[in-house]
Amino acid sequence: MIGSGVQQLPSGMRVFAGPRDEGFYLDLGAVFDLAQLRNLTGNYGPPVDGTAGFNVHTIAFQVPVEKLTRSGSAPTNATDPHAVIGVWSTASRQAVTSRTPGGQTHSGSWVQVSRLGNPLVNELVIDLARKDAFNGLEPTGDAVALDRVTDPEVARLLTGLFGVSVPPPPRNDLVTIFLTGIPGLNQPANVTASEMLRLNMAIPPSTGAAVSRLGLLGGDTAGFPNGRRVGDDVVDIALRVMAGATAFTPAFDKFPNNSLGDGVDANDVAYLNVFPYLAAPHAGLDGMGPVIK
Repeated sequence: MIGSGVQQLPSGMRVFAGPRDEGFYLDLGAVFDLAQLRNLTGNYGPPVDGTAGFNVHTIAFQVPVEKLTRSGSAPTNATDPHAVIGVWSTASRQAVTSRTPGGQTHSGSWVQVSRLGNPLVNELVIDLARKDAFNGLEPTGDAVALDRVTDPEVARLLTGLFGVSVPPPPRNDLVTIFLTGIPGLNQPANVTASEMLRLNMAIPPSTGAAVSRLGLLGGDTAGFPNGRRVGDDVVDIALRVMAGATAFTPAFDKFPNNSLGDGVDANDVAYLNVFPYLAAPHAGLDGMGPVIK
């Protein structure tokens, strides 16, 4: 089923590199066109999964828990001080690109040009003027963007465009969810506010009916924002969190705040139940992407 793309490493890790189905599902056009959610506007037809039929180049790792803790052993319970980890990734390139007829060369120091921790923070929270700077920061420098978390643009858009009442700034609820982790769930001791994906590794994966695409908002403590599974509906979760539909701001946990979403509630194909979890890639002739004429 998973083919030769999966390699077993001596350390107990597995790694996969190769094309897979794009597992991220959302109404791409609506969400990134000033959050023109079709279930709020009501006049743009049914939702469209903008990533359906597309493939992505994937690098996936499966890592034993004990290799991710400072103690070198698996946490004993959810309150174990070694149970929570913070995860973020970066992409870097060399500072100088020289182009010549028929080719190009790269030189100079490696410069960080992109980063990702919690999904959609850079896209929905950080303002345009600071996106490049945020992409070049490590989480230790995130204080420069704190005012965007405590007063995010998306929350203002929900009110200005659709009349959705949201919690007023400063949004300390968002600082907890996105920057420090949630107490009793995935907040480490002596935490410093910094944007990264936090995971309590002692909380076991949910199974069966306990699995909710809405993660913690759906009562599933093994889902986003406690880590992120490939099937977590991070768009709907982020929109509802921005609208204040959480236990941190209960006065706003009501309709329509707690029903916001893009209308795309599942991936176009089923995920695998084994590593690397993303489905097999679509054949090129069957792709649903744009056709060049």
